[in-house]
Amino acid sequence: MAIECAVITGILLAMSAFFFIRKQKLWGLATLPLTLVPFTDVVMALLLVRFMHIGINIYWGIFALLCAIVVSCVWIGIVSMYIKSKQKRVSYIVIANLFNVMLVAILTSNILETVNNTAIVFD
Repeated sequence: MAIECAVITGILLAMSAFFFIRKQKLWGLATLPLTLVPFTDVVMALLLVRFMHIGINIYWGIFALLCAIVVSCVWIGIVSMYIKSKQKRVSYIVIANLFNVMLVAILTSNILETVNNTAIVFD
């Protein structure tokens, strides 16, 4: 799932850059918290496991994803305070948090499916 998360992170960063280029600073900032969960998976899978050969215990892998979602949700809440329209604010919070929760559920399921006795094996 590391490659898929790298692609998701890249697409979200490109969207954020597009918003900044179009002078939509708020929406550029609002897109950035969505990159945290997939970026965390990329760091765990590629940097730690593949390149540094550090085995990650199943609990630490899931804990890292949960920490990423908590930080992302707080970040989403902070950014949402600057959205003036209540309808847009609520829509943004609900959709962004659903994205994060669904992605963490998929990544956690993948970790549980590919785990051996002591370490996470990323494909």
